[in-house]
Amino acid sequence: SFFYTGGLVAIHANGRDRDSIWTALNKKQVYGTSGERILLWFDLLNSDRGKVSMGSEVALSDTPRFRVAAVGAFKQKPGCPDYVHDSLTSERMESLCGGECYHPGDERKLITRIEIIRIRPQMIRDEPMLLADGGSRIEDVWKTLNCEPSQQGCSFEFDDPDFDVQARDFIYYARAVQEPSPLINGANLRTEYGKNGEAISVNPCYSDNRTDKSDNCLAAAESRAWSSPIFVNYKAQ
Repeated sequence: SFFYTGGLVAIHANGRDRDSIWTALNKKQVYGTSGERILLWFDLLNSDRGKVSMGSEVALSDTPRFRVAAVGAFKQKPGCPDYVHDSLTSERMESLCGGECYHPGDERKLITRIEIIRIRPQMIRDEPMLLADGGSRIEDVWKTLNCEPSQQGCSFEFDDPDFDVQARDFIYYARAVQEPSPLINGANLRTEYGKNGEAISVNPCYSDNRTDKSDNCLAAAESRAWSSPIFVNYKAQ
């Protein structure tokens, strides 16, 4: 859909100046969201350099220990802030954004869970992606951390005892999932199912006269944020 909302890129930078922002981007200290301003941290705690953040590559011989934390986006107030009204006419606001701006309140949406994805990269080119036990080298999801409802979000520490047992490289990243809220195209194709669960029709939200102008194409869906990976290479003792 033409009206599909875009995602966001967030960075962990030491400042808001250009050099700080580009330094953080080059270090891969970045994460993406599906559009909401979710806060996300993902760190390895026990590298040779101490704590390192998402985007880092390290070598370890011991069990890696991680900390992950996330805070939900602010719930929005209707309309636009006063400073926008002071700068633009009502007609201009309606033309630019339909009279709706980024207008955060004091209450945040809740983070319901944080999912950890673990990847075992191929050590040689022909190493199969599917494992003998039927699993995959890409474990999505490897670990689910369920959050208690809190305006302060949630945080966890965890480790991976398989790392030094398997004596191989691993890649980890975190995905924070927010409580459902109305999203444009949240139901994707808006598929209708039959009594046996089979798809019988779809009703996409088009950006032309095939979709009624009164249809806001909203459906409840879970916004999320994905960290950059942490690359942990195995170092023999």
